[in-house]
Amino acid sequence: MKRTFAKRLCLALSVLVLVCGCVVFAACNDEDARGEEAVISVIIGDGEAASVTTDAKYLYGALKDHCEKEGIPLEGEDGAYGFYLTRIGDLVQGDGAYIMLYHDIDDVTLYTPGYDYEVGGKTFFSSSLGVSSLPVVDGATYLIVLM
Repeated sequence: MKRTFAKRLCLALSVLVLVCGCVVFAACNDEDARGEEAVISVIIGDGEAASVTTDAKYLYGALKDHCEKEGIPLEGEDGAYGFYLTRIGDLVQGDGAYIMLYHDIDDVTLYTPGYDYEVGGKTFFSSSLGVSSLPVVDGATYLIVLM
């Protein structure tokens, strides 16, 4: 009787561990997914604002999907601080020029005060985070320029 109980207990625990493992791995399937859609605007260089609907949690995921869909070149490399943009569209980093990221999210934790950029009378804040760490905020505009 004790042996049967022990076997059943081990079987029940094994099934429980298996189910929990499946739930954890299913939840980790897409760490960039927000779970809800956001509509953002993306301006690349001197281009027009593109409306992008995304469920990405961070800007890199939204840019990657948008560029892939629109056939816009997107290049970079993974570094110690996340993904580093080296090319997006016609903007190519090199010869002293580098890609800068700006946004209009009024949250001091997401920008570097004093390094604003104005386009068409609208002020954009210099991002204090990289493209793979900057959160997607519904209604926000993201500006990517070559400086």
